[in-house]
Amino acid sequence: MATKLSIIIVNYKSWQVLRQNLKALVSFQFPDFELEIIVVDNYSNDGKLPGFLAEFPKVVFVENSGNNGFAHGCNFGTEKSTGDLLLFLNPDTLATAESIRAMEKVYQTDSEAGIVSCIQSEKPSSYQKILPSFWTLFGIQRSIYKMIFSKRISETNCKTCDCQAVNPEWISGSVVMISRENFENAGKWNTDYWMYSEDVELSLRVRQLGKKLIMLCDFPIKHEHGGASRRNIKTAALTKTEVIISQHVYINNNFKGVEKILSHTVMVLNNLIFKSLLAFLGLILFFLPKGRLQILLAKNLFGYYLNALFHGTWISPRAVRK
Repeated sequence: MATKLSIIIVNYKSWQVLRQNLKALVSFQFPDFELEIIVVDNYSNDGKLPGFLAEFPKVVFVENSGNNGFAHGCNFGTEKSTGDLLLFLNPDTLATAESIRAMEKVYQTDSEAGIVSCIQSEKPSSYQKILPSFWTLFGIQRSIYKMIFSKRISETNCKTCDCQAVNPEWISGSVVMISRENFENAGKWNTDYWMYSEDVELSLRVRQLGKKLIMLCDFPIKHEHGGASRRNIKTAALTKTEVIISQHVYINNNFKGVEKILSHTVMVLNNLIFKSLLAFLGLILFFLPKGRLQILLAKNLFGYYLNALFHGTWISPRAVRK
């Protein structure tokens, strides 16, 4: 019986890049496995979904009940899928038939494969996937960490390792191939996260199953990084806030004892001090978009910390946990 691959894409008002993605995907034909394409629209509510239904009749479109986040959308799409192999793609990626075939081949031939992905056309630093710890929370700490462990890090980075494939510490959620069995055994995408860091936790859970994370270096996938999440100042401030929130959620879920307490404390103090300073500069430079962005970011962050204090949870108020 031929393998069935379900490609799952979560969309929120990213129609332009999604159209390019889907045009490529529907043109692919694979003689050795069947392809199913599912798009979860996180309630864009902008009137564009009907046009896509007509334009791409081979694609299954399902509408979520709200903008419930990336993890929730992925899980919702998985419930609608029938494949025994899953491929989660961002709407702003542009996969090739060769990259999909290569990932599927590795998955079928390597019994230890947990997550398989491909190198993406992002900035070089994005390939340095270092698992979060107290020692890698901030830029200066990460730089020192990279200097100390440069050899080990270079061996897990397609840009610095002359390898066909590497085994990073975690894999970006923009391109994730995983079997349904491994996906379910790893607990699926954790909906504690509204957006960001859910891929770090899924990678960690897959590794805890004794499976490998595999990044293919010879099959690049184009990724318009941020194309789906940073269209204006309000959206940029929201996504930057969620990056910070997701870090707190990850710490709360995966750090223990003193490391958890110290990490939360240092992050809160660092963010309150530096975001306040940047917001003050933003008031002076209000006429600049970056100035207004810093003000809005500080407002969002202070609101989040107040919510965490009064409700006793680090989880984003936007997260839909199910």
